[in-house]
This record gives sequence, C-alpha cells and structure tokens, in this order.
Amino acid sequence: MYINRMLVLGIVITLVAFPVLADWLTSDYTAWYRPYIIWCLIIIFTWWAYRSRHPDEL
Repeated sequence: MYINRMLVLGIVITLVAFPVLADWLTSDYTAWYRPYIIWCLIIIFTWWAYRSRHPDEL
C-alpha cells in the first residue's frame, strides 16, 4: 500500500505544532472563526494530497 508522503509530513508537522495550536485555539481572546480556519486548512490539505488519485485507486 502506498502512503502519501505529503500526508505523512502534514501529520508530523501537526503533531510537532500541536501544543502551540492548542494554546492558540483555547486562549481567552480567541476569535470565533479560529477553529474554522483549522478545519478549512485540513480540508484543503486533504483535497490537495488526494487530487491526483484516480477514483479506482482509493
């Protein structure tokens, strides 16, 4: 099974940056849209990582 390198890199970067992201999301002065920014980035990254795959390869 082929593991997408960009997906693995994204997971590693997320794990390394998780403490900073958690503080950023849970601080008292957070804007209401910050969690949505994170979800949009995840969706865009996932789309970008899988855009070149054909439907029969999934």
